[in-house]
This record gives sequence, C-alpha cells and structure tokens, in this order.
Amino acid sequence: MRRLFKTLLVLVIIAIAGYYPLVLHSPEPAKTPYVIDIAKIRELSTRLPGPLPYEIRVEKVAELEFAEAMVMAGEPWQGTPIPIYSYKLVVPGSSIIVDSAVSSTDGVPGFMVTSFDPVAYERMNKAMEGASQIVITHEHFDHIAGILDHPNLKQILPAVQLTKEQLKHTDRMLPASLPEDVFDDYQALEYEGLHALAPGVVLIEAPGHTPGSQMVYVRLSDGREVLLLGDVAWQNRNIEAVKERPLFMTAMIRENRRQVIEQFQALHELAKQAPEIKQVPGHDGAVVKHLVETGYLNQGF
Repeated sequence: MRRLFKTLLVLVIIAIAGYYPLVLHSPEPAKTPYVIDIAKIRELSTRLPGPLPYEIRVEKVAELEFAEAMVMAGEPWQGTPIPIYSYKLVVPGSSIIVDSAVSSTDGVPGFMVTSFDPVAYERMNKAMEGASQIVITHEHFDHIAGILDHPNLKQILPAVQLTKEQLKHTDRMLPASLPEDVFDDYQALEYEGLHALAPGVVLIEAPGHTPGSQMVYVRLSDGREVLLLGDVAWQNRNIEAVKERPLFMTAMIRENRRQVIEQFQALHELAKQAPEIKQVPGHDGAVVKHLVETGYLNQGF
C-alpha cells in the first residue's frame, strides 16, 4: 500500500507539473516584435486605380464549440462558440471573397459542431461564382474547404488567389484536400511582406498559425478601415491580453507560438494607436455582432 501510495503521489505531481506548461503557459512578448507598418499599408492601398469596396458582408456558414481553455492559455474549461465565416468585399460591379468557410462538418467531432447552415453555404458558393478574386487567410479546412469542394471549382479557379505557401502546405488543409489535377497548372500568388490585391485591399503576410497565414486590410470608399485577421487570433481576448493558445492546442495545429505571440503584441499596439481600424479575429462572434450593429459589416451575402 505504501508503494502504491508513493506511485500515485508521483503521478499526481507529474500531472500537476505538466498542467502548467501544457494548459496555462503563454510565451512572453518579444523585444523585437512583428511589425505592422500601417502607414505603408495605407499608402499601398491607394496604389491600384479603380473603385474601392463600399461594404463588407459577412456570412456565418457553421459554428463549432471549443473550451475557452483551448482559445487562450489559463482560461476556464467552459464552452465558447467558434463561428465560421466568409466575407464579401463589395466593389461596384464586382466583389472579393475572403475565406470560404466549410462545405460540411465532416471530419469534425460531432460534440464540437453546433450548427451548419446549408442555405448560407449555397449563398457563399454563388457569391464565389460572381467574384473577381477569392483569397483565404490561411490553409486550414474551415477557411479553404468551400473553395476545394465548390461544385464549379474549374469555373471559379481563375479568381482564386492562393499563395505559394498556402498551396505548398496541403497537409494543413485536412480533412479537406486538393482535388486531383485541378491545380496542376495553377499559378500561385507570391509576395513578401505586403501585396496590393485590389484598390483599398492589401494582403499582409503573417506566418505562424500556419505557414501561409495572412491578414487582409480593407479601406472602404467612405474611409473606414477593417483588418481581417484570419486565425492569427481566434478571438479578441488573445489580442487584449497578448496571450497565446495553450501549448496542447498549438502543438496539435503545429502553430509557431513565437511568431503568433509577436503578432498579438503588434495587434495589441495597433489597437491602441489606431482604434479606428476595426480588427476582426477569425472566430469571434461578439466582435462580428458588434461590427454588424455599428455598420462596419453587413449580415448575409
């Protein structure tokens, strides 16, 4: 019994010791953080001629539920919604789609799925067929599957602007996958740092969450500014606290924690210095709801 007690005590100590690094720890912000040169981004958004987007529409295609402890280190184990969105930048006579959500919730554990909206999914599909450009913030299935499973993929492919890094890391797309042969002669987008995608729209390289992660800056025709973060941050709490996802979560998704915490730090500073730029994390329903209520986003495609 004494031996059994000692063994149990050792196991408890090991479990307690492991809980901190796996669940509670977040890297310290770096002394030389990731840089968001907002002056350069704003200048770059004016370089291409043509009309600016005049509105941003948002479609919620599905919703999952994570524990808060999965979203940010040290949070409780109660549930928090993880909505899955697609965005439509409306330009006179055209549109740009940012992120294509999911085509289904296959491959996701059933207990994590709270909803899938097939009507919203069809609206998104139709919007992609009429878009001049389609980009994704990164290569995870809940942002790219709508493209890969589109029933008319060959039709929309000329508008799809996957980056070289996104296309290179197809393993990050699971359980989605590239259809055979469709991308054989595809010319991926290549850029370093920043890329003027369209008038008022700038892509911002942000590797860390995935190798092909990027943010999308949007300047609307009325002067308002929005920064779509993708999954650089799942929710605004990460940016406010400059606190990462827990190690057990980042290990599963193979995230570079140092790069991401540097991006949190930069976004935290940007929020203080330029609060007029509305930051939209990848899966924050409260932020999206507020931006719909204040007119920065419009509901539905």
